[in-house]
Amino acid sequence: MARPDKTMRRESLILRILWMLVFLAAWYIAVPLLGLLVVAQLLYRLFMGAPSGPFMSFGDSISQYLGQIGRFAVFNTDEKPWPVADWPTARAASGEPAHTAKEKTSETAATVIPTAAVAVHETAPDTDLASEASEASEASEALEVTDVQDDRVAEEAQTNADVNTTEPKL
Repeated sequence: MARPDKTMRRESLILRILWMLVFLAAWYIAVPLLGLLVVAQLLYRLFMGAPSGPFMSFGDSISQYLGQIGRFAVFNTDEKPWPVADWPTARAASGEPAHTAKEKTSETAATVIPTAAVAVHETAPDTDLASEASEASEASEALEVTDVQDDRVAEEAQTNADVNTTEPKL
């Protein structure tokens, strides 16, 4: 009859073999994925001048994962890799620094329209002050003038309104 200790080790070995088959399937998926990542990183490096940071991180994680599978398969450790354990985190790169996206500088400057471009319309004597002020306001908004120019236009509109509303005495 078999001893309990020997039976337990045999069941443990059978369970480990089943896990090894699961990790073998993961190995056959991860190796081609790492190969594709290597080619993509090479192309990125050729065209951008520096390697991609996300490719570097993911590649390091896959490399560590494959190492964990190998260590488990050769009985170097009893710790099972992902999906039983956490996915390995990428280590800091010790090679070439990763490519960083440069921010585009906007070279747009504020457009200032000279005061000569602001047109002041003469209004008929029967036009009221409110409509003149709104016309001056609309003109300043349409032409995107500064606050100083807005004040100047409002003063001119007020002056025109005063002139137009006062009737000459006879």
